[in-house]
Amino acid sequence: MREQPVMDRTCRNDQGFAMVAVILLMAMVGVLSVTAASLTFNNLGNTVRDRQSLGALSASEAGVAQALGYLRTTSLGNLSCLEPAAGEVVGPTCTTSSNPWVNATNPKQIRVDGGAGGCVVLSDCFKVWIGTIAKYVPNCPARHATPPAPCFGTYRVHSTGVAGNGPGARRLAVDVQLAPMSYPLGVFSEQSVSGHGNVGVHYQSIFTAGCLFNRQDDSRNGSGLQFAWDAANNRPALDLIYDQPAAAHAAGNVSTSNSSCGSGGGGLPIHSLTPCSTGFRFDQDGSANAGALLPGDGCFGAYVRLDGTVYPTTSKFNLTDLTTTYGYRPRGLTDAQYGQLRSTAQSQGTYNLAAGSINSALTRLVSVGITSPVLYWDSGSVSLNATDFPSSFQHNLDSSANCTSNNLTIVVTGGNNGLNYQGGNTSPFLAAAIFVPDGALTGRGGRNTIGTVYAKSIDLGGNVDFFMDNCFASNPPGATLDVRVTTWREDDATDAN
Repeated sequence: MREQPVMDRTCRNDQGFAMVAVILLMAMVGVLSVTAASLTFNNLGNTVRDRQSLGALSASEAGVAQALGYLRTTSLGNLSCLEPAAGEVVGPTCTTSSNPWVNATNPKQIRVDGGAGGCVVLSDCFKVWIGTIAKYVPNCPARHATPPAPCFGTYRVHSTGVAGNGPGARRLAVDVQLAPMSYPLGVFSEQSVSGHGNVGVHYQSIFTAGCLFNRQDDSRNGSGLQFAWDAANNRPALDLIYDQPAAAHAAGNVSTSNSSCGSGGGGLPIHSLTPCSTGFRFDQDGSANAGALLPGDGCFGAYVRLDGTVYPTTSKFNLTDLTTTYGYRPRGLTDAQYGQLRSTAQSQGTYNLAAGSINSALTRLVSVGITSPVLYWDSGSVSLNATDFPSSFQHNLDSSANCTSNNLTIVVTGGNNGLNYQGGNTSPFLAAAIFVPDGALTGRGGRNTIGTVYAKSIDLGGNVDFFMDNCFASNPPGATLDVRVTTWREDDATDAN
């Protein structure tokens, strides 16, 4: 047998090895291709899920923004859901209300695309409800601390955002503090207050950077400016905002004269002879002696507040006291706050509204859940009548702090634009916070209101009464609230998948 040459055998063996190498290489390429495809598919899936997760978070943030907007259009009395303690389930106050904003099991649902109805499959949306951690109270001890601080309530917004059909939801828990904007809560005049008729102020005080005249004895019948009298305690009725007897606080004089802030016209400044005017022992003004009142003089510490502090400690009063103690600033609110109120009225269709259209406009707003709207005018002076307003914005005096009555914010600004409001002497009365920072609030005849007033000047005649009740004091108009976010966190413990 002829032997095959060694070279031939070597070549043939190399050819077999090369074929095996090619096969192995093709297998490896296949495996790598499958791996790359798998990684690409998984990365694509992760990208989609990340995008959906971010979309859900954005929707949740939109829910928080909507809730903050709702707080500025409603009465605090509507926030009836009591926030459960950590680790506890929500109670019946958060599950039985027909108002979805305070119902944890059937919350407010809004589609991000603006579609009608609640959340649906493949639609970005959010579900949001609000719990009350600590309800706002108007006369907290912080008001009388040194330095004073505002009273506020604390509320928690729960917002669940959903992006499309999954993979889940992102939930936020946002705590907010609500307090009335900083201005003297009562009847305020920048320049002066004159009560030419029989003017009564009930359960709130009068403040002015100027003077007040025609001040009359609260304990007797008569004309002039008087506070409601508490005969059982031999003092004016308590101011429901500041927990002290209702009184006049004037940086100028307080005078019993019916024609000026000085002497004459049958009267004189109440502190012209002594710093303790026992007939007006709770009034304070700029003409009083600078020293503190003394125990036993009939004025010092004549009332002890619920927190143990006493009032008054002095009858001296000036612009610094008006600013630091009662939140005064020229024009009442900042330009930005007036701008915010104007923008709210524009969005609600109540900006520079004709008086004849007020009733229908407010009725429309109530029908869509806006129970504390804004009326704003800056095009001229305004004259209003109680009959211009729907009955739902007028109510009897209410001692409940948990009421759900509707109320208004009324603003007239610009130039010397003023407001004349003709109400009625019998209840129900209009409930409103009124701002006339550049003009006069005037009235003749009957004009009774429940709420607060801030005006450049006040000139009243006839039988006019201003009231405060627990309902309004505890539930000021939403548009006048300062809303401050204090904590913002993702509620990881309850995220849905």
